[in-house]
Amino acid sequence: MARIASSISASVRARRSCRPPDSRLPQQTVAFFASDLVLEIPRLNVRLEIVGVPQDDSGWDLSWLGRRAGWLEGSAFPTWAGNSVVTAHVWNADNTPGPFVNLHQVWCGDQIIIQAFGQQYIYEVRSVQRVSPGAFDAVFRHETRPWLTLLTCHGYDQAAGSYRYRIVVRAVQVEIR
Repeated sequence: MARIASSISASVRARRSCRPPDSRLPQQTVAFFASDLVLEIPRLNVRLEIVGVPQDDSGWDLSWLGRRAGWLEGSAFPTWAGNSVVTAHVWNADNTPGPFVNLHQVWCGDQIIIQAFGQQYIYEVRSVQRVSPGAFDAVFRHETRPWLTLLTCHGYDQAAGSYRYRIVVRAVQVEIR
């Protein structure tokens, strides 16, 4: 934020002195790629664009995700064979409920749909779990068939300033329409 504020301040000063504004952008810390993928969770009345979230040495930066779902690089591409991990915020930075605020209310047998490439990829929920933040095995399980793992935070601990758990919803592809 400080970089943005100083850049804006410099632009205002430049305009006052009749020099062209500094048009350089601050260094970008996050890159993602857009897609034509859409995630639907009918039980929750959720419909979200899926964007790619790159992985770096420290993991995935999700701070910019907003009201989109993010496919985590390193997992299978959505709709392909393997385990595709898709996440969204439980609570947004503007203090409003995030797209996955009710993810814990999904039930076994519910459908999750990914719209892609002019088709609907239908998944059936097989498990809903609450796990610890470090439970990578529960999230990044290897699969040979197309699986979808939805992931979000749960149980905010105000004293610690972090979430105590993760909600993990696992679904297997059962149909393509």
